[in-house]
Amino acid sequence: MDHPMPIIYVMAEGGRQRQRVAEDPGELIYEVDEKGQYVVVKSMESTASAYLRFTNRTSRPVDVWWRDFRGAKRHYVRLEAGTFFDINSFISHPWEFTDVVTKESCVINNKTIFRPPNNIGGMLYRTNWNITVQVRCLRKTAMLVLAQHLNGSEAVRALGLPRVLADELESLVTVFHRPRTPPQRD
Repeated sequence: MDHPMPIIYVMAEGGRQRQRVAEDPGELIYEVDEKGQYVVVKSMESTASAYLRFTNRTSRPVDVWWRDFRGAKRHYVRLEAGTFFDINSFISHPWEFTDVVTKESCVINNKTIFRPPNNIGGMLYRTNWNITVQVRCLRKTAMLVLAQHLNGSEAVRALGLPRVLADELESLVTVFHRPRTPPQRD
């Protein structure tokens, strides 16, 4: 199947679906619809409003993104750990969340793309949605924790890890200690 734009495929792996993370905010992503066809993840026209509160339940800052009507990823706000953001949206609008440091996708209800459920459309009160980290393997979790606490290549090399692990940890340490600037809003 030929696609004119980059695609992020949904792959079945051990019965679970996974997506490749879009590196570029302008990159379009696709999902499989109810007919089995690839469609661009984007906002659709809607009259069913959704009064949302996104609460960052992770231990790190998270960027909140909205997919516009063309499918472009638009930055809305950066949430520090434990804070929330209220937004008046629509049930057909997709939202995404990424860790500020690692750029790792966060989830709501174990989904990397959040759309308000149809049953809250038109409700006159705000509903809360908790942003959490995805389930990770122990190795990834340990590497992230170490990277947060180490200050440079020398500290990584002092651990005496096998080279492949040391190289991976060193790149994570670099990510954690680079300056962070918020994305620009259009």
